Amino acid sequence: MKMLSVNIPVYNIDVRELVGQITKLAETTAADIEIRVYDDGSDEPTKTKNRQIKTFPGVIYRELEQNLGRAAIRNKMGLDSESDYLLFIDADSKLVSENYLNKYIENAHPGVVLCGGTAYSEKTPADEKLLRWVYGQKREAISAVERNTRKGFIITSNNFLIDREVFKSIHFRENLGPYGHEDTLLGYDLFNAGVKPGHIDNPVEHTGLEDSQTFLNKTKTALENLLFISENVLDNSPEFRARINFLKQYHKITKLVPLFLIRFFFDLVHPFIERNLLGKRPSLLMFDMYKLGCFSKLKSALHK
Repeated sequence: MKMLSVNIPVYNIDVRELVGQITKLAETTAADIEIRVYDDGSDEPTKTKNRQIKTFPGVIYRELEQNLGRAAIRNKMGLDSESDYLLFIDADSKLVSENYLNKYIENAHPGVVLCGGTAYSEKTPADEKLLRWVYGQKREAISAVERNTRKGFIITSNNFLIDREVFKSIHFRENLGPYGHEDTLLGYDLFNAGVKPGHIDNPVEHTGLEDSQTFLNKTKTALENLLFISENVLDNSPEFRARINFLKQYHKITKLVPLFLIRFFFDLVHPFIERNLLGKRPSLLMFDMYKLGCFSKLKSALHK
């Protein structure tokens, strides 16, 4: 019998509904399933709600004394488990298929790394959350066929399965900044070890849409992390740069257009771009320009 550990790191999110969904599905599988929920320093009202799941069958609920961060808590959960396979799910997720666990179990085999994908509600959210929803619909909610073609070594840590023996050797690096691209670096480390992530159509719905301003702030922080990974952690690895689409496009553009001109243009149009992205009809072209401009300024500041 296969042994599966479902791991849900929590920070200020009510996971009672998600854990309830998983415990119900666990009853229909032929695998031995545990559900680990570790709270990473949430506020007291959140913890009070989530303590109710301690009575759910198969649940191991723990509250950590201090916040470990996105990478470290996932490493701790995975290494605490003794199951054959580890399934990581973000707390702001909703299951959309009754075959969710069974599909992963059927595809689990030694050495596996498997991403299930992400779905978004078809219902249009409030105006202040449109940017995150549009981005998710157009850039993240894509089929396994397309992900297997386009993603290369990229994994998405909100919904992925990994052999525990692989994870013991190659897990999230903990020497990064506060947010962004931990999973990109994990995918790169796996790829260099000869482990290529696969993709199947087994999504969870991302329910935790941030407002547009918060999403822009997180995007900038993630770009800072990407720059740090590329230049400091990986010492400007040409292979990493060639396989990360944003970096590849950035270097193509900066070969044609001097960096100072990109920065100058971005300073001129930045208010108009941000107005669009925070408005009722956010454009992903504008979002791409925003990322290009931010990354150019971050790179310039780093090399002053």
